[in-house]
Amino acid sequence: MTTTQATPNTTHGKRGDGAELGLRLGRLRETMKTRGLDALMVRSTDRYLNEYVPEAESTRQWLTGFTGSMGDALVTADEALIAVDGRYHLQAEQEVTPDWTVLKLSMTEPIFTGLCSALQERLKAGRVKAVGAEAERFTVGEKDTLDRLVVPLGGSVVPLTPSPVEELRGPVKASPGTLRVLDESRVGRTSAQKVEAIQKALVDAGLDVLLVERLDDLAYLANLRADELPFQATFKGMGAVGRAGALVCLHTRPAAQELRDARRVFSFVTEQEFPEALARIAGPGRKAGVDPMGSTEATRQLLRKAGFEPVQAASPLTEMKARKTPEELARMVEAFRTADRVVSQAARWLCSSVEKGTPVTEAEFAARVEKTFRRSGAVGLSFKVISAAGANGAIIHYSHPSPERVIQRGELMLLDTGAYYDEGYATDLTRTFLVGGPKVRGNAEQCRAYTMVLKAAIAGMTAVVPAGAPGISLDAITRKPMWDQGLNYNHGTGHGVGINVHEAPPSINMRSVMPLGVGYVFSIEPGLYVPGWGGIRIENLCTLEEHPAHAGFLRVKPLTFSPLDARLVDRALLTAAERDFLKWFRTQSRATA
Repeated sequence: MTTTQATPNTTHGKRGDGAELGLRLGRLRETMKTRGLDALMVRSTDRYLNEYVPEAESTRQWLTGFTGSMGDALVTADEALIAVDGRYHLQAEQEVTPDWTVLKLSMTEPIFTGLCSALQERLKAGRVKAVGAEAERFTVGEKDTLDRLVVPLGGSVVPLTPSPVEELRGPVKASPGTLRVLDESRVGRTSAQKVEAIQKALVDAGLDVLLVERLDDLAYLANLRADELPFQATFKGMGAVGRAGALVCLHTRPAAQELRDARRVFSFVTEQEFPEALARIAGPGRKAGVDPMGSTEATRQLLRKAGFEPVQAASPLTEMKARKTPEELARMVEAFRTADRVVSQAARWLCSSVEKGTPVTEAEFAARVEKTFRRSGAVGLSFKVISAAGANGAIIHYSHPSPERVIQRGELMLLDTGAYYDEGYATDLTRTFLVGGPKVRGNAEQCRAYTMVLKAAIAGMTAVVPAGAPGISLDAITRKPMWDQGLNYNHGTGHGVGINVHEAPPSINMRSVMPLGVGYVFSIEPGLYVPGWGGIRIENLCTLEEHPAHAGFLRVKPLTFSPLDARLVDRALLTAAERDFLKWFRTQSRATA
């Protein structure tokens, strides 16, 4: 049974010029016809598999006008589809033009899977045979999955480098930004220790070299950070670890001597030198490990051309990066404390301003939040500030605060925000609060909705699970108080947090079988969203630690303590244990203020 809803868009997209977007789609179809393509899949990511892609570099946004961080497109001779998950159902409808049909996917269907299902329907109907795939934007695993789906139905997959959309758009100039060399004593493991651990893993797996493509993996491996990309602490490049050495390839800058001296474990090479350098660090062998979900099809092709045998293997960096060292956790907690204060200060400023009669728009509040982060020492935001007043809170990832929408006294305000500090670990925090002074009180509907979300947040933040339990178990524990009342939310309960604001593992959602482990840092963020009324989300970052009383079990430990809005809490709906937790949480909030 399909879980997808296809919704033709009947309103003009709000982003970009509709006529221009129509011309771009027409030009792409002409290019497809010339190349003998019946369909083209256009990804939301870039060659680095980033989630947050600079607007000027996003082929998907250039073609569709949709600005959400995730959502893939499928173009045929007579159809244009864009698939989005629950975070972007409303936003996609508002932004794309009538040329596009929005595929609204459920919480249990990944975007890539949903779009592949739509492609299969068209293959079975005989409307599509040759399918174009952007080789730099497909992982090895995704390309193989696409082959398995398309070829048995009489179709073919045509890898394309560069993307035809990229060719139509033309080159984009990017700034390299500033590269930061971390003090390795503050993050627990040196880059040399990480390289040594990977080299041991290579021997155990019978591999000669491992490719490192995901930018957060590269930044973690090299203990380097940058502000080159929006909402990230990473830099453009790639790396590799072989039995005979390790490489870092910087794509937008030369490697300064100071950098070479600080990270002597690596040879720094240019993009042109990279294939030949791989052969040097691999030694005599030619088996190259590629992570099926972390390496691109374009890189697999590069390896074959360079004489290597690509072998799919999970990267040991994934688990190393997810399990934070005590030093990393300490640095993250320092950043979280600062972010707690920023969110609290911003909320107080807004409530005070509105109470005095000063008009403040959503956009002005978002700017104030960013300014407060910068004053606190932040080097950048970890995502666009979500500043959603009243009914706009129902748009789960409301990423374009309005410069006209004035925030009103007595309405709900949803603020979701985060930033990076020196060590480059993301912060992420959501608070929903009542706008106005201490005497403003929520109505019955606001208080009941807020309290139900709060009960779910408490359930997640106090959860106990067996060691190795999958993310879906913590998702269900968190949702239960809302499920008991027939309520739900159309997004995951939580995501891992690290050098990127969205990191996996862990994943805490209705389909995650990833096991949970000690030292993971993740969000617990239940919500409630009612179109036309508004939205409520409460998000805190947490970790997992061994349970002190029950061997073989883990317990969730909250790490963020920005105050919750007591004016919206209906204490009659809380259990005694929930009231005790809130008392403890308030104590922690005061201690970190």
